[in-house]
Amino acid sequence: MKKILTTFIAASMLMVSCGGGDSLTAELNNLANELEKNNEALVDNLEAVTDEATIPSEIYESEDGRFKVNFLGAAPEISQEVIPTELGDIEITMFLYEKSMTEAYIIGYNDYPSAIVEAGSAEDMLAGGKDGVVNSMGVTQFDLEEEVSLDGHSGLHFKGIAGTLHIEYQMYLVENRLYQIGVVRDGSYVTPDRADTFFGTFELTD
Repeated sequence: MKKILTTFIAASMLMVSCGGGDSLTAELNNLANELEKNNEALVDNLEAVTDEATIPSEIYESEDGRFKVNFLGAAPEISQEVIPTELGDIEITMFLYEKSMTEAYIIGYNDYPSAIVEAGSAEDMLAGGKDGVVNSMGVTQFDLEEEVSLDGHSGLHFKGIAGTLHIEYQMYLVENRLYQIGVVRDGSYVTPDRADTFFGTFELTD
C-alpha cells in the first residue's frame, strides 16, 4: 500500500499545481487492482484482536513540518519527493505509517510560492487538492463532505470509497503550506476510535 499512498498524495498535490496527473492516475488504478487481488487471501482475525487493545498515546512531532500528531503510537516512515509542475519543482514531504497490509495513515505537506497563494484563494486551492485525491484514487462515492478549520485556517474533510479502498481525508492551507492528512483502509473505513485519534490529535506547532 505504500506505493499507492505515495502516488495518491503526489497526484493530489499535482492537481493543485497544474490540474493534471493522468499518468499517475493510470499507475494508481493498476496498483489498486493488484492490491485488491493480493488482499483476497487475508483474514481479519488479527485486526479484530488489535481493535480491542488500547491505542497508544505517544505523540509524534515534526519540527520541520511544524505539526504534531498521534500516529497510533508508531513512528512514521519519512520520505521526500520532488514533483515537476507548471509552477516549477514542488517538494513533497510524506510521513507514512502502515499499520497492516490493508490500513495506512499518512500526512503530507508541501510549500507553494507565496505569490501563487496570494493570487488565488484558499477555497480554490483546497478544492484543487480534493479534486486531485478524487481523480487519482478514483473515488466514486462520498459519505461525508464538509468544510473545517484548524486554528483559523481553512480546510476540507471528506470520506469516500474507491473500489475496495475506503478513504478519510483532511487538508488545510496554512499560509503557503498545504497539509494533507489521510487514512486509507481496504474493505471498510478505519474504526472511529483510530480515526478520531489520528485526526483529533493533529496540531500545528511553531
